[in-house]
Amino acid sequence: MLELRKLVKLDENKIFNTGLFNSVQGEIAFIESGGNDVEVKFFIEERWYIWPSIIFNLADRNFSDWLFNQDAATDRFEYGFRFDQFNVRGLNEKLRVMAQFGFKRRFTMGYRIPYINKKQKLGIGFNSSYSEFDQIDIKNIKDKREFIDADSLFGDNSGRNLLSTRFYTSLDFTYRENFYNAHAVALSYNQISVADTIAILNPDYLGNGKSVQRSLNLRYNFRRDFRDRNNYPLKGFLIDVTVEKNGLGIFNDINQGSLNLKVSRYKPLKHNFNIASSITAYTSFPQNQPYTTLNGLGFANELLKGYELYVIQGQHYIMHKSELKKRLFSIEANLGKLMPLKQFRKVPIAGYVKIYFDQGYVENNLDISTGSILSNRYLYSYGVGVDLVTYYDAVLRLEYSVNALNEAGFFINVKAGI
Repeated sequence: MLELRKLVKLDENKIFNTGLFNSVQGEIAFIESGGNDVEVKFFIEERWYIWPSIIFNLADRNFSDWLFNQDAATDRFEYGFRFDQFNVRGLNEKLRVMAQFGFKRRFTMGYRIPYINKKQKLGIGFNSSYSEFDQIDIKNIKDKREFIDADSLFGDNSGRNLLSTRFYTSLDFTYRENFYNAHAVALSYNQISVADTIAILNPDYLGNGKSVQRSLNLRYNFRRDFRDRNNYPLKGFLIDVTVEKNGLGIFNDINQGSLNLKVSRYKPLKHNFNIASSITAYTSFPQNQPYTTLNGLGFANELLKGYELYVIQGQHYIMHKSELKKRLFSIEANLGKLMPLKQFRKVPIAGYVKIYFDQGYVENNLDISTGSILSNRYLYSYGVGVDLVTYYDAVLRLEYSVNALNEAGFFINVKAGI
């Protein structure tokens, strides 16, 4: 019976991780015939699939970056409209259309079909986007991005001038080997154009003083995902490997390759304690890379806690994160008739207190990151924090960190830290 309950719990997580349901609960009942036959029923609550939403967010990497590095500038907001349709045709297909204005004008459209064959192993998707910028980061000085705007170059009364435009389109194919293993291959085209002034101010921006960079790119990803929940895992492990080649020799604008490996482990302990650890390693070639494609720590979730204010660029890096946390509470509030849409009536909220230690190293063989104080040295940070987790995969992290520069600060982030 214990093994059966474990299997039911495993299937609960599988169903939840499809992203189609708010809650999944399995129940086991013995059939009245008196034999050993049992009946397993799953009770599910569907998510809301149609999401017309208003966009209003910061253009910067995180709240602290905007507050301290950009002095809480009010012209760094992005706003617009986004329409998401999940479970299109009842087949878990996804449609996204977006029109965004403000700091960055961006128009995107994407569609994903998870399964195109009867065995439900092959999938296909495409994405296209066009972006316009009248402010861009042109250099990285002491591991902080330096921005420049069109008004400072062309004057306030010269009308709307653009410093950069970007067009991106991709077609990807996925192969789901089994429930836990997935392969993806994507072919993409990327074009970046900048004003001639940008190419003069920073010839390495697109490389060799160019004002246009075009590339046809190929990416392969393997993912082995044994985590219990995708948005905030507490048990299991993840292996994620990405090999990418930017520039296939057609446009001769860029020739860059990279390999990224991430391994994460999550383990529950007694008394509602959990421990988590992850290692991320990245390497790229050649040594000379344009500013726009030089990777590093500080982008998206590739971030050491306590270094939210920095972008540490380099051709290679390694990062290790570890944390010990305890669940303080897990409740489900019911809004009842106050909420007319039943998909939003139940609001699950869980809170965790944690301690953590992060460490890493970024190797930069160029002077493109002018006066870097954090590359080519051992980095670490430690601290305490609180995670709040609620429905629709929302995670809020409140953390107090101390880094290797002996800088201490309070930081607000979203998404799981590991």
